[in-house]
Amino acid sequence: MTSRTRQQDIAPSVSEALRLMKQAVQSSLDLGDINPQSVCKAVGMTKPQLSSWLTTTSPSPHWDAKVAEWLKQAQARALSANGAQHRGASSSVSSKGSGKAAKASQPAKASPSGGASAKAATSRESTPGGKGVQAGGKASTEQSVRRLKQDLLELETYIPWTAVSSAWQSKRAAWERKTCAAGDAGCVVQQLLALERFLLPCAFEARWSAGNEWRARLLRQNSAADVKQSLRELEDAMHWARFGAHSTLVERYEQLLTSRAGEQLERLGARRLAQVRSTIDSFGYAGLADMAQDCIAIAGGAEGAGAELRELRESICAAL
Repeated sequence: MTSRTRQQDIAPSVSEALRLMKQAVQSSLDLGDINPQSVCKAVGMTKPQLSSWLTTTSPSPHWDAKVAEWLKQAQARALSANGAQHRGASSSVSSKGSGKAAKASQPAKASPSGGASAKAATSRESTPGGKGVQAGGKASTEQSVRRLKQDLLELETYIPWTAVSSAWQSKRAAWERKTCAAGDAGCVVQQLLALERFLLPCAFEARWSAGNEWRARLLRQNSAADVKQSLRELEDAMHWARFGAHSTLVERYEQLLTSRAGEQLERLGARRLAQVRSTIDSFGYAGLADMAQDCIAIAGGAEGAGAELRELRESICAAL
């Protein structure tokens, strides 16, 4: 088989895979299993770009790869959460089991109204159909907690490494296990607080001034619906647009360094050029234009005729 024949065989399979991937995303959006905002935040798209990507039949290497990776991570999180829930349930029935699994299956803190709830449950059981009502309510609560855990795991995945403390790298795996094993909304509260503690100030659009009030309110919450609202409040305060632009800025910065203009900037101000990279990683730039202005400011210290300086500035803009 010739190389050209092999390429012809591969091309239809790639196109079919892309079509199925787009179909899966569209179906999940239609059913409400995912929301457009989550996809956009994960891959750095705008909603119009997502709509265009879903409807176009031509390949888009940049978005295709990002959405494929997001789908892979989302599926892995769902499987992990379901597996942890199953293991927690099994450990509570077994006479012998892992101490960690048994501990994880217990609620982190009881509801303030636990006593009254227990009495109400006993009262319902004494009436016809009471057990069915109780079982239905329990199933609904478990489902809400499961979705809340998935939302929290999903949020953490979207946050770039440069937006969290360096210590998070060693804490993340244990945090993820505990989140998957969380048995009630109270457990998820503790995991959400743990994540928030490791977020750097640069992760937020403005100083997290509501942080103390948000934490105090979160600690009083014991329903999945209330905790989810607090999770969304934290999520909405974050620098999502700049998170999405980060990879593009890093790519353009690296291109600049390897260009002739980059070599000149290194000679003019290596320390200031390194500061540009630090600003990128701390989400200090709203876009490429802001970064270009800082680079051009470094070039402002160049000696020589105005034409040479102008040429350097134009080279910077071309490289970026």
